[in-house]
Amino acid sequence: MTAATADTFHDKPSRFEFRLALAYFAIFISSGLHLPYFPLWLEFRSLSPTEISIVLSMPLFVRVIAAPLVSILADQSSDRAHILTIATILAVIVAAFYFLPFNFFGILVVSLVLAAPWTSQVPLADTIALSGVRRYGADFARMRVWGSIAFLLASFAGGVLIQHTGEWIIPTVLLGALVAACGMSFVVPRIGKPRRLSPLSDIDMADAGRALRRPAFVTFLIATGITQASHAYGYSFSAIYWKSIGIEETVIGALWSIAVVAEVIMFTCFRRVFGRLHPARVLMIGSAVAIFRWTVFPLIVPAGLGVAGFFVVQSLHAFSFALSFLGMQKMIAMTIPEEKGGTAQGISTFFIGTSLAIVTMVSGPLYSATGIYGFYVMVALAAVGLVLANVSLRLEQRER
Repeated sequence: MTAATADTFHDKPSRFEFRLALAYFAIFISSGLHLPYFPLWLEFRSLSPTEISIVLSMPLFVRVIAAPLVSILADQSSDRAHILTIATILAVIVAAFYFLPFNFFGILVVSLVLAAPWTSQVPLADTIALSGVRRYGADFARMRVWGSIAFLLASFAGGVLIQHTGEWIIPTVLLGALVAACGMSFVVPRIGKPRRLSPLSDIDMADAGRALRRPAFVTFLIATGITQASHAYGYSFSAIYWKSIGIEETVIGALWSIAVVAEVIMFTCFRRVFGRLHPARVLMIGSAVAIFRWTVFPLIVPAGLGVAGFFVVQSLHAFSFALSFLGMQKMIAMTIPEEKGGTAQGISTFFIGTSLAIVTMVSGPLYSATGIYGFYVMVALAAVGLVLANVSLRLEQRER
């Protein structure tokens, strides 16, 4: 071990991985409640499918603008964890306004204002965790997996709670989750400003800006964004669809939970099973499974497979989402220096968020027109992601 390596591990904050795991757990509770059940609350408030898609999509447009700016600010701050704490405090304040008796436009305004401080929390936590990967050899997947576990527990418990109380409870539990994230943000390790040297980076800091503009990297970002966007239709209307065919909220929560169980398994075994693959090949696998997943989804009921069939399809989330996400994180860790890590996270959030926002926006009219068969449009999107992932790999090989 060199002197530099010894110094790097010597200044590792106490229980770094454990504290980041706690932060991820708290941050993702709100997501585990919002993603499955917020559309049900919007339907409970008598919003139409088009209005629901607007409320769900417009904050994503805010996110793609705000998240890169927040990440760049975090890169320039004395400590990224301070920015995370500020974001959690603001999110709590804004979310309290959901309790006012707003109509569609009022709910939309609250959602828009909430988007910036809320959706910035995960990229900020990711950046801090990736700094731990570079500086201390921490295992990113084993920290991030606790976010998935929190999502799992929250989605299942939320379904049970909503079935016994009604959709009106959703803003209350959402606010409680945001308060928990705020409290846990003070536990996040303070590790100071980003460093210039990164033991896992393949490039010198003089080429940092160039790394963010490489055609292979940009193509990879777009491919990831499109593959992730193919999930928008399910995120927006799967719970509403399941409820329309008589599936109870508790079972809906279980369907979301099984997807996250599969995701947790992928986070746990990613390094061992896929660690040696190039990130583009990882993304290609994720995109291919997404194509299969969205092809099969509308066929479950006609084939008479029932709830069991949906459980099987939902388990493919391990590949269509988790594997694609981890491929993106691996690409950043391999090719982007730590000083630009927050910027890279912000840019990836921009590409993914823009794609997701656009597809979410059109999901409402698409659901009104086609119902469950709108998933075949998602098949086409995942296919584009697969093609672009392959293009990124070829560009990478040509650059080398």
